[in-house]
Amino acid sequence: MQVKKEEVYKRILSVSEKMFIKYGYKKTSLNMIASRCYISKSNVYRYFSSKDEIYEALVGDSRNNILQVTDILMKPDFVNKSLREKVEAITNKIIDVVTANRHGILVMLKSGREEDRDLIANKFTTSFSENSPYKDERFKELVAKLLIYGLSDIIMKYEDPVELKNRILLLMTYHYMGYSAFINKEAFISYEEIKA
Repeated sequence: MQVKKEEVYKRILSVSEKMFIKYGYKKTSLNMIASRCYISKSNVYRYFSSKDEIYEALVGDSRNNILQVTDILMKPDFVNKSLREKVEAITNKIIDVVTANRHGILVMLKSGREEDRDLIANKFTTSFSENSPYKDERFKELVAKLLIYGLSDIIMKYEDPVELKNRILLLMTYHYMGYSAFINKEAFISYEEIKA
């Protein structure tokens, strides 16, 4: 029985995703991918010209969607919102992007290819620095990186959608409202309040 081309294409992507996450991009070869797909390496080349092309098929949309969220954070209509509105808006936006792009994001975070993480970190850090009135560039960079690494850690550790949403909300609340949001009942926001 002949396997349909669409099935082979999807299998190559599925196997590659798992291997990039488990072994890393550098340690995963096209031979390994082909072997785990039960096809020849030359058959992989019928669908993808390189390992880079497979990686790009897995993460391209995810990367673009994350960069779009970064752009939203710096638009005047977002910057001028109240703290509570900012937390609600960005939490919902991040949850939407993470939910829709979880597999691609995990490949970016766990594959060992630092280009994507660096691109996103640099874009966010640059946008944050350009739009913050605070003058200390090193401190602004630290704040931006703390948020990026916090989100990365949450995405890698939490698979359950409810837990993922709650953790992102907690991080965004802390990022925008600080520690006082956790000790002041009036300032604290639960996910139940914003999901509607």
